[in-house]
Amino acid sequence: MMKTPILVMLAVSPLATLQAQWTTDVSMNTPVRTVNAGEASVPLVADGPDGSTYVCWFENGSGTYQLRMQRLDAQGNRLWPDTGLVVSAHPQNSAIYRYDMKADADGNAVVAFQDERTGSLDVVAYKIAPDGSFLWGPDGVELPSPGTTGIAPAVAPLSNGNTAISWNMNASPRTVGVQLVGPAGDLLLASPIVVSANVNVSNLEPVATSDGGFMLFHGVSAGGSGLAPWLLHAQRYDAAGSAVWAQPVQVSSRSIPFFHFPNAVPDGHGGFYVAFNTSNPDNASLSDVYLQRVHGNGTLWSTDGTRLDNGSSTQKFCGGRGVALINDEDGVMVAMQVTDINQNQSGFSVQRVDTAGAPQLGSQAVVVIPVAAPGVQPWDVSATGDGAVVLHATGGFGQMTLAATRVALDGTTVWDPAQMAICTLASGKDDMALSGMQDGQIVAVWQDDRSPAGIYAQNIPGLDIGTVVTQRPPDDAGVQLEQNPATKPVVLFPSGSLGGKLDVFDLLGRQVYSRVVPPSTHRVELPLDGQPSGMYTVRFSQDGGESVVRWMK
Repeated sequence: MMKTPILVMLAVSPLATLQAQWTTDVSMNTPVRTVNAGEASVPLVADGPDGSTYVCWFENGSGTYQLRMQRLDAQGNRLWPDTGLVVSAHPQNSAIYRYDMKADADGNAVVAFQDERTGSLDVVAYKIAPDGSFLWGPDGVELPSPGTTGIAPAVAPLSNGNTAISWNMNASPRTVGVQLVGPAGDLLLASPIVVSANVNVSNLEPVATSDGGFMLFHGVSAGGSGLAPWLLHAQRYDAAGSAVWAQPVQVSSRSIPFFHFPNAVPDGHGGFYVAFNTSNPDNASLSDVYLQRVHGNGTLWSTDGTRLDNGSSTQKFCGGRGVALINDEDGVMVAMQVTDINQNQSGFSVQRVDTAGAPQLGSQAVVVIPVAAPGVQPWDVSATGDGAVVLHATGGFGQMTLAATRVALDGTTVWDPAQMAICTLASGKDDMALSGMQDGQIVAVWQDDRSPAGIYAQNIPGLDIGTVVTQRPPDDAGVQLEQNPATKPVVLFPSGSLGGKLDVFDLLGRQVYSRVVPPSTHRVELPLDGQPSGMYTVRFSQDGGESVVRWMK
């Protein structure tokens, strides 16, 4: 099976009848594209208009890889031909490199990749309208790399209707090229912007700013022998493509691994957030996760960024976008895979950080699923407006299942049970990703090796603000915590309580405390300050019902 290399070497009619729709059978899921020969792989997802979802992928059933697309409406119906809209059937390399798709303000999808139509590998881009028409022509737009070749493009639709597209150019040392494309597909720069240094430079992505310009987020080699790590940088450009800052801003003094490609998330104010993998400052042999914000004026939270968990006994990683921007008031949520030192067992944790860079869930991230076997690996995270949804996989090679967990602002799980099954069929899976939330729904998309193999999707509904309650809501017996988080929890009971039984459970479901509560009790301080940090469930039971509240220590 073809897999996307991580290294940077690393006209069909749009008319179609409505096909498929969201299914509640999570062993089957909704097929986006299935194939009996070859493969459909490396899907990307973007939010379309009217609650729809764009999906693109590469398919090689014809003997060479073609770039195809599908648009699913809010009900999961395929709006384009069942076989997908063939965007490009031009000659392709036998390896598929990094590529990108984004939706613009008009609901069009812009996709950029590389092919060999000119006889050498270089970058091309297409703009596809919601009805499947080709707004930049049937062959898209060619973005040649002067004197060399280009791969691994990234896209940013800009606020003035233009599009910035950046890519790696195979110079020595490697450089990054950037071109501005007008709304009709015209190249606005006589030659691409070239970003260079005396060492290799790697393209990450452009990020739109509010003035029609963009920031270019890129990596600069930290030097050394072998495959050297990268140092993250950013440069701001105006709408004409001129550099705004005298020198690029170094995003963090901490380096990232050469195979890591962090994703920038626009902050809504001309800057961006980025979560990235680096080494643990207390133990360089362990990995860690930091979060940084680059403001529109080039200032940073700090030289390093914000460390998300101060623990030094586990490995921590972020994947996918890594960051879910909730809003300016509540900040961002980051999901991290957490493993034991040897990476034999894993779980995941979350941390919320305010817009000034201060962790909101304590010095250690909140454990959502404890480290255990079989390992759990988070793949992507999307904001819900009052928290986030994390998509995660369980199981080893060829035997993965998918689930999602919704977390509230304090890191507690929202659903009961906490995990929602997304795909219960154990099979080979890759490139799992989430859409953004539209109309209270998020869509998960992934490549699946089941029979028939292809690209599958599943919706996650019921995510409107105001639905952060468990599926088993507390009754009138409702207990509350006086303060949360707290080292020693204080439980408050409603006036006129008839008494009952109070139990406390850890994340593994083990009972750590129990007592009988007499009638008319108003306040009880629990002697649990000796318990380890983490998330606990406090349950008050009495005749006629029970009340559950989460306590974070």
